[in-house]
Amino acid sequence: MQQANYQSLVRIGRSLISERNITRLCELILDEAQQLTGADGGTLYLANTQPATALNFSIVHSHSLNFRLLSEPGKSVFPAIPLYSEDGEINQHHVAAFTAHAKTLINIEDAYDDTQFDFSGAKRFDKENNYRTKSILAVPLLNDMNQLIGLLQLINALDEKTGEICKFDEKVEPLVTSLASFAAVAIENRTVSDSQKALLVELASTSDTQEIIERILHEAKSLTHSEGGTLYLMDAEDKNKPELKFEIINNDILDIHMGGKTGNTIPFPGIPLVQDDGTLNEHNVAAYSANSKEVVNIPDVYLSKDFDFSGARKFDEQTQYRTKSVLTLPLLNHQHDVIGVLQLINSRHPDTGHVIPFSERYIPLLKGLALYAAIALNNQILVQDLKNLLDAFIRAIAKAIDAKSPHTSGHCQRVPVIMEMIAQACCEDDDVFEDFGLDDDGWYELRVSAWMHDCGKLATPDTVLNKSTKLHKMLDGLTTVEARFATLKQTKKVEYLAAAMAQPEQQKALLEAYDGCIAEIDDDLNFVRTSNKGGEFMKEESKLRIEKIAKLQWIDADGELKPMLDESDVYNLCIERGTLTTEERQIINNHMTVTIDMLEELPFPKNLRQVPEYAGGHHEKMNGTGFPRGLTRDQMSIPARMMSIADIFEALTAKDRPYKDPMKISLSLTIMKRMVEDEHIDGELFQLFVKSRVWEKYAKQVLSPDQLDVTDVTPYLITPIEQSAAGNA
Repeated sequence: MQQANYQSLVRIGRSLISERNITRLCELILDEAQQLTGADGGTLYLANTQPATALNFSIVHSHSLNFRLLSEPGKSVFPAIPLYSEDGEINQHHVAAFTAHAKTLINIEDAYDDTQFDFSGAKRFDKENNYRTKSILAVPLLNDMNQLIGLLQLINALDEKTGEICKFDEKVEPLVTSLASFAAVAIENRTVSDSQKALLVELASTSDTQEIIERILHEAKSLTHSEGGTLYLMDAEDKNKPELKFEIINNDILDIHMGGKTGNTIPFPGIPLVQDDGTLNEHNVAAYSANSKEVVNIPDVYLSKDFDFSGARKFDEQTQYRTKSVLTLPLLNHQHDVIGVLQLINSRHPDTGHVIPFSERYIPLLKGLALYAAIALNNQILVQDLKNLLDAFIRAIAKAIDAKSPHTSGHCQRVPVIMEMIAQACCEDDDVFEDFGLDDDGWYELRVSAWMHDCGKLATPDTVLNKSTKLHKMLDGLTTVEARFATLKQTKKVEYLAAAMAQPEQQKALLEAYDGCIAEIDDDLNFVRTSNKGGEFMKEESKLRIEKIAKLQWIDADGELKPMLDESDVYNLCIERGTLTTEERQIINNHMTVTIDMLEELPFPKNLRQVPEYAGGHHEKMNGTGFPRGLTRDQMSIPARMMSIADIFEALTAKDRPYKDPMKISLSLTIMKRMVEDEHIDGELFQLFVKSRVWEKYAKQVLSPDQLDVTDVTPYLITPIEQSAAGNA
């Protein structure tokens, strides 16, 4: 008989251990307990928390009444049984609650005759269901630390021969107790495994490294009932001097919370893994764990001779604390590389509260947690590394574009500054843009777009991109024109000297005529120089004067007469705005098509899918006359419209462009207001740009003090009438 019972327990133990589903496991436990004891019915309770404050009805089953009630994990079929009254007193009236506190088996022959416990609920149930609750066997489910995991309550043992209700045989009590021990271990392991899986899913779904770190430490402390803990991350920036950097420190007893999301800076230096003489640091337990990749479990650090705990002793003296048990384990990624170290301090017994050594049974569980944590952390580290690489690549492209042309140097680096200021103003606005907001991914997408907004200029010829003056090609063509004027002046001088020698009596009149001619030539040259610089607008009479100057003649080295300005010179000098011809401007404008083509070819992840649209719209106009796609305001996102304002304001106020003087804020805002009226830029965004004084914040950060000449913004605000006229009302 004993051999059969032993074999039965072995079978049950194997079944419990192999079951992976917590609900089926609970069913199996109750079914095996009923079969072992011959019980008609029973209930399996599970502790609601650790330590338990209530018992949840996990499964309620009765053969004779033919019902089985199951709860979802973490919930209860019926209202949970409290283990304490509202005033904190132990609940001794309910047999299950009493058994949970006593942590011993209770065997009752007849519930109706029992005077120790309150069975009024059972009697009421019997009356409603024509049942008779009689014998009861209550068995606590205790783990190896005597901690309550749950409770089995079996109802009405049935005599094998007669089928009558009888008392539970005392001979089965040891068997049920053993089954309860197996059940406690199986439930605890499955619960921990499920919680770790859930934790892994949570960790994998978050992109916040600080949140991951805090969850890891919290779960580890909770699992081991630790007073405190520290999580270090590997800092191997200097490959010759790797160290463990304090990321988060937590101690509940001393109310110490530093690092992580607390905002409290950790004042301690990193722990070097290698000593100054090049040997491994084996004195510090965290460094040793990282170097050896081993778990170190120390029952009492004051008795340890393997490591230097003088720092812990000094800390204890200063804080009246007692560091005792310490568990240290490395966080290893999938390549078995150490990415951090987890250290837990002072495990407490869940019942007595006394500090005890860390149980060896925690180590496999913590290794699993550490593996999950390392995977999640490593993923975030890899993501951040890739993000840093992308950021560096983007900035390198922007710098290459700026370096390509000294005349727009810094443009690609300054536009993101203005862009972020406008976006921040939109996020803070509680009027027109109250529905606009950006999360972390949104901000990153905005920054990438701003940095990449001119990437197409990489394909723009340098001769066009660097055309700082109208006559500029590889070099400024003005030099050639100046040489022609110099030749003409020299010719006039030779003519004057020859005439003066031939007619000495006319020397004074000839000199006056010569000086007047030279002055006229110099004036024409200065006019050419001025025209060559470009500007906002060239008058018709200025064009006519250029054509007149072109007809002046000079003698080349072959003695042939040549026009002062050829057709190309005239065409370029008569450019109305800026320094580019229509053909050259088309080449420049093509950079937007190239930008969009380049960005749309890149396999941006989901959180960066809008980069091409944001970056490619800064030359579009609200009335649809812009380029390259001729989009209207309604076809553009708010960030795309922001980019236009940022790009224009930077270009107007830039102080490092040699072909123009830095424009003052007043003139810049005046021009941009006119662009709103012409439906070139968004009126609502410009209004916010002016009212929130984004221009001022940028000017103080980037521009020269003399450019900041505006205090009252009223003249630059768009009135309702103006806004209506602009088509933006």
